Amino acid sequence: MDIDYVIAWVDGNDPKHRMLRRQFPPDGKECRADEAAGDVRFHENGEIYYNIASVLKYAPFIRRIIVVTDNQKPKHLDAFFAEGLCGRDFIRLVSHDEIFNGLPAPRPNFNSLAIEAALWRIPGLSEHFVYANDDFFLNAPLSPEAFFIGGRPVIGGQWAKPERKRLKVRVRNALRKLTGRGPATRPSYRKALDLGAALAGVCDGYLVHEHHPHPLRRSTFEQFFSGDMDALNRQVSYRYRHADQFNPVSLANHLEISRHGVPIGPRKHVAYLTPDMGRRIPPQLERIRSGSVPFGCIQSFEAFPAEVAGQMHRILTEKFYDTLPRELTLGARGVPSMAA
Repeated sequence: MDIDYVIAWVDGNDPKHRMLRRQFPPDGKECRADEAAGDVRFHENGEIYYNIASVLKYAPFIRRIIVVTDNQKPKHLDAFFAEGLCGRDFIRLVSHDEIFNGLPAPRPNFNSLAIEAALWRIPGLSEHFVYANDDFFLNAPLSPEAFFIGGRPVIGGQWAKPERKRLKVRVRNALRKLTGRGPATRPSYRKALDLGAALAGVCDGYLVHEHHPHPLRRSTFEQFFSGDMDALNRQVSYRYRHADQFNPVSLANHLEISRHGVPIGPRKHVAYLTPDMGRRIPPQLERIRSGSVPFGCIQSFEAFPAEVAGQMHRILTEKFYDTLPRELTLGARGVPSMAA
């Protein structure tokens, strides 16, 4: 069984990318300008190199890595080839132009939910693929069965009530109505999950998945959208994230559950770090260092205090030292150039 590993990546530090975000701001119907077009969402801290190195180290069964980006290229990508860490054909760049070809997607596009909905259209993509954000990484040795068993994706998470039934949401909506405000237009992670489930015909709740690489089947998307192209066209029509957009991974998961009988397993364990975790950061760093959980995710590297960010870079560089290009280190084991 061929399995491709797909990473969505953007270099938001690129002056051209910054200029385009200023040139094409949100139109008022999309999420707030500071959230949608601000530098934090698109900041690039070299996380993709850890992600690639983790695949080389822990998932040798992966056929190839596909980096989907807006005609950009990670600065140090060629070093993986130059140093013999993988063959030149193992990592492939695919542009937004290719996945949006023939769709009414505005270009340039800064919308992860639109991009994710079109990943299945990557030319030559294998039937079975794993989708990862650039700040995800594999944290321990894995087998293909970590992602697919009997050709079907391994799905895990926690079941949640539909958003309309959650007390917190109902109170918030009531307050908005009392104060004369209209419906909430700010995109919500949980609402996007709920919309994905509803689009798949699952209306009694939805699965909340963690921040880890997601096993997906190309045919699941292809079969669904062949019967509802309007849903795909609407999804990709937004330049920035919108409250009416569904989460494409959620759509796929619920299609697998409702149409293909894929069982729901337990939550997948992740070493997960965010800048606001405070005292909970050291235990998560130890999970990365020890490899006690299979997946890792560090969100918003740039928002951590410099000392903590440097520590995270050192731990990750030490962990993936054998599969990271030497130019991403300073020559001393465990001391990354990205933390310098």
